[in-house]
Amino acid sequence: MKLLRLAAIICNSFSSNTLGAFRTVQKVKDNEVRDVVTTLDQILHEKAEHFILTSMPSCKLMSEEGEIVCRRAPSLSEGEWLVVDPLDGSNNYALSLPGYGFMAAHVVHSQVKGSVVVLPEHDIYFVVEDGEMVISQPFEREHCADSASVYPPKLSMSAIESRSQLIDLIDRSSSGVYRYGSSCIGLYNLIRGNHVAFIGHGIRIWDALAFFPILERFGIYVNYHINESSLVLVASSDKYFVNEACGIITKNEMIKFNSFKCELNLQVST
Repeated sequence: MKLLRLAAIICNSFSSNTLGAFRTVQKVKDNEVRDVVTTLDQILHEKAEHFILTSMPSCKLMSEEGEIVCRRAPSLSEGEWLVVDPLDGSNNYALSLPGYGFMAAHVVHSQVKGSVVVLPEHDIYFVVEDGEMVISQPFEREHCADSASVYPPKLSMSAIESRSQLIDLIDRSSSGVYRYGSSCIGLYNLIRGNHVAFIGHGIRIWDALAFFPILERFGIYVNYHINESSLVLVASSDKYFVNEACGIITKNEMIKFNSFKCELNLQVST
């Protein structure tokens, strides 16, 4: 399994940082103090880039740390891609806070064929490839806790209205909202049963795409909307919650959601 080798490479990269030297902030994006690039971001990006060159030469890299020209969702309909977030939760990592990981989704002509998620703090990785899922530490999913995770960055006025109504929905349906500053940790807690839902509101495609096939294999409902540069994701084990949350966002923002299935092409709105 090629992607299993990628998981091993990334795990070794995380474990080699024993002194925390990789936490150095190299730059801040768009003057947004929470959107930083650390030394480890760059190292993991280069590891993914080298892996493609040596193991998947027909594949192209779409990475958060890559060229802007290769970071647009419509490109996924053309050929083979590895969509990578080298270090999700970079700001947490830089501040020595919990909540970070690596994600990569393998997309071929708009279909998610596999993925890699590495969560070093939890000593676990997930690899989906050739219709199979490998988990470094298999576990039984717990009964869903009565809480939800929301991961919203900067939002438009219509999205702010959606968020207000979504928070009302979550307050009625659960014990509250959690925000990690890292979507991969929120999604991990969803599959573990620590949350009943995850809402990624206007996030970037590499912030969650690698989890799509993993969520499906855990029986979680996944509804999404992808446009040229962003993703709205509503995922939950509660189908009625997903429908109501998507209805709120659709009403306020006039967007159409799609249900994710591995055998179906990703739908990108232009």
